[in-house]
Amino acid sequence: MKLDAAMLGWTEVPTRRGGPTVSTLRPVDAAEAEPNSLSARYGKGAQPLHTDGAHLPHPPDIVVLTCETTSTTPTRLWHRNNRVAGRAQGLPEFVRHGIFLISSGNDSFFAAVSEDRRMRYDPGCMLPCDARARQVVQFFEERERFAEEHHWNEPSQVLLIDNRRVLHARASAAHEPQRELQRLSFHLNREAS
Repeated sequence: MKLDAAMLGWTEVPTRRGGPTVSTLRPVDAAEAEPNSLSARYGKGAQPLHTDGAHLPHPPDIVVLTCETTSTTPTRLWHRNNRVAGRAQGLPEFVRHGIFLISSGNDSFFAAVSEDRRMRYDPGCMLPCDARARQVVQFFEERERFAEEHHWNEPSQVLLIDNRRVLHARASAAHEPQRELQRLSFHLNREAS
């Protein structure tokens, strides 16, 4: 995967400052989780829809998840064009205009969820600052029930997520504490994206 990415001009990026570019994702209790992570808030329970690296000034474009074995805990995926009642959902205007305070350590900043045709959303590090942003939170909470599930039912599966356009979530992993996924994130070559 790394060789293919390098040939495409993709650059590996960590999702945590100073962290490795490849990380292992395991269900952990809230008390054991990294501060400000979704695991710190939700523990081994279901995690809400989000993009990876939302706390970064430039989040990853692509997130690759792999599972060497199998897992009964699905990864949930939602794209703004997922269909509900036979029609594409799209994004309402408040998603483009609601302002969030994004907690990024000493470098916190303000941003909307949708900017320049890309989304950034993580309720763990993004605090809604106005009524439109609070509508955004409710919108994504409601859309979660329309997310599609990716099942890790075969060993060595790879899931490539367009982190600019697709939100993902984890179903509850309380029943599967041994679940383990590897995550690798990339910035695309600007000319090729």
